[in-house]
Amino acid sequence: MRCLFTFLLTAVSLCAAPYRVEIRRTSHGIPHITARDFGSLGFGEGYAQAEDHVCTIADQVVRARGERARYFGRGANDQHLLSDLGLKALRTLERGAEDLAKEAPEIREMLAGFAAGYNHYLEQTGRARLPSWCRDAEWVKPITAEELAATRRLFVSQLSFLAREIGATQPPGEAGPRSAERPTAEPAAGASNGWGIGRDLAASRRGMLLANPHYPWVGSNRFWEKHLVIPGQLDVYGANVVGGAGVAIGFNKDVAWTHTVSAGTRMVYYAVDLVPGKPTSYLFDGTERAMTPRTVSVDVKRTDGTLETVTRTYWFTHHGPVVNLGRTAWSARRALCAKDANENNNHAARQWLAMARARSMKEFQAAHATYQGMPWVNTISTSREGIAWYADTSSTPNLSEEAWKAWEAWRGGDEWAKGMFERGQYLFPGSDSKFEWAAAEGAREPGLVPFARMPQLARTDYVFNANDSYWMANSKALLEGTYSPLHGRLGARSLRTRNNDLTLSNLSPDRPAGGDGRFTLDELASAILSNRSHAAELVLPELLERCQAKPVVMLDSQEIDLSTACAVLGKWNGRYDLDSRGAMLFREYFLSYSGADATTGTRLFSAPFDKADPVRTPRQLASGELALTHLARAVRLLTSLKIALDTPLGDVQYANKPGQRIPIHGGHGLEGVMNMMVPARNETTLEPTESLPPVKGSVWLTAKGYPVTHGSSFLMVLEYTAAGPAAKAFLTYGQSGDPESPHFRDQTELFSKKQWRPVLFREAEIRKDVKSTVRLEKK
Repeated sequence: MRCLFTFLLTAVSLCAAPYRVEIRRTSHGIPHITARDFGSLGFGEGYAQAEDHVCTIADQVVRARGERARYFGRGANDQHLLSDLGLKALRTLERGAEDLAKEAPEIREMLAGFAAGYNHYLEQTGRARLPSWCRDAEWVKPITAEELAATRRLFVSQLSFLAREIGATQPPGEAGPRSAERPTAEPAAGASNGWGIGRDLAASRRGMLLANPHYPWVGSNRFWEKHLVIPGQLDVYGANVVGGAGVAIGFNKDVAWTHTVSAGTRMVYYAVDLVPGKPTSYLFDGTERAMTPRTVSVDVKRTDGTLETVTRTYWFTHHGPVVNLGRTAWSARRALCAKDANENNNHAARQWLAMARARSMKEFQAAHATYQGMPWVNTISTSREGIAWYADTSSTPNLSEEAWKAWEAWRGGDEWAKGMFERGQYLFPGSDSKFEWAAAEGAREPGLVPFARMPQLARTDYVFNANDSYWMANSKALLEGTYSPLHGRLGARSLRTRNNDLTLSNLSPDRPAGGDGRFTLDELASAILSNRSHAAELVLPELLERCQAKPVVMLDSQEIDLSTACAVLGKWNGRYDLDSRGAMLFREYFLSYSGADATTGTRLFSAPFDKADPVRTPRQLASGELALTHLARAVRLLTSLKIALDTPLGDVQYANKPGQRIPIHGGHGLEGVMNMMVPARNETTLEPTESLPPVKGSVWLTAKGYPVTHGSSFLMVLEYTAAGPAAKAFLTYGQSGDPESPHFRDQTELFSKKQWRPVLFREAEIRKDVKSTVRLEKK
């Protein structure tokens, strides 16, 4: 059947050509996969990924099929049931099959091969020999290319992030599953640093790159490192999330790139006015329209092991699904709908493949212009010839200028719109055609912003992004064109963004590029792991002056002596390294401020943001007692927990690897540390992980310290030299998700010690380091 299917799609019969692939693993389990065609390359990827992450891939297929409740029951707060209902309402599995049928032949072949390779590993290994958390599990089964395409929709389409909210949405007065119990429907804000350095700042006089995505350390959004080769067609090295075929962040001999999550908006909301007495009918330009019903059923495992079937009907307007978000609930008068610019985006895989094959920056840029498939990420890149390029070419809704003017007037008087805008969301009047997405020449599809109108900047010094909007990709060349408001807001930048720009400009206190102002590869590696806190650089000197002048303060009618705290902070170097004494105390002080305080707030800074000086403003510690009050709270908290104020960070900040607690350096993004580490949960996975509540009075600190579950993940520095690309990297949590694998914690230990490992790209380097070779052949 596979051969017939391939013949019909490509007019080339592959029936006589079995999958044939070689997988060589070098140090730390990195696979170098060589094949003669894309199907065989996918087969090798699927097999090798299954060796390292069979459970996670199976878990994501169960999720995409809407079958978590079938195997795991309703879940806490009905989370499995709601997710299954929502994803089935969105036709996730069916849309995956439709996407696959429209894909380029190479992508179809890769996904079919990936599924076959995964299944081959499962057949060889058997469920009884799988990693502990899915061993003998009935939900681990052979998979299909269509299911893999459906899991891709979970990653690309932001509507899938709303699955639980959609699953809980019913017309007013109708009973359904309990509320999704989440305050907002947006995914946790992504975070990353990406640097593209051009020939003017590189010691090699060629391009350099830093890839530093901040992603979960557990589950489906972990990265998996790989080197993929089809002789004469493809030679690319990098990483993609587990279950993803091909390279999403990486390099070839000519170009290198990384991504950061964009601050732009890809999914917007519409409020439709309902017909009185008809909660499933709405008005559009004064005409009544009936919503479209979609009824779905989910099997749910009862506590006694038997199955029950839950059936619900969900409702769609021409904008998209009706969804309840907190206070914007479906009423007799109004309903909220979501519309996603990535709903029909199946171009991402084709674009990444074209980027991987690019032989120059010009060809790399052409891949963006041709496919316009990036879902919600910025691209930061560099090239062998020394050109650095930033672009936010993510799918973006296109509204007319008339619509934006009308929206500005409407938003101020609409409570839903005002509240959502404060949370970074956009709501439009859904009963007025003026606010429909507008067609534009050159766009991937009608209603989207075309490539030519997307923010872009090419330089020969540097470009970067750290999750703020496009506006400051280089402080010397601010992007101030007529871009859509949905590309992101202007204004004050985060402390992490400001630290990035100071570092690349060689203006930070450590002068990371040295006296010549040109980065070497080692200097680039040291810069990203400097663990400098820009928050400390901005406020610590004045904080010390105040606590020295007033060493005792009153807090809730209790005297708090700050003299020891002041002495500890006076000796601290402002870094979040393992041996840093004072970092913990400063964190508990500083995280008492909000994220808004750390960006623009007058509660923290006295000198306000100045658009003419975005890197150095706002600044100066605000006057008043608040700073010392926050410090007193930090002192009281740590003292009450019997934690010394000068406890080294490495004693309390850690990665929990079963059987081992590994100290981890780095800091919170709010602290202005580029090497970001946080305790965020990955809600897309069922993989077991330690989850501890913070102690009362702290944002992050738990009874065991600061657990790290999210942050620097695939971390790579690269330079182009006369001999080709040279790079060093970490996969901070290790290549394998199996606790029994030697590659489950090996790179975590390297990262803890800041011991970079070489990236092996040239054939001679690979041959010298091969640890295992597997040759697979299957019809």
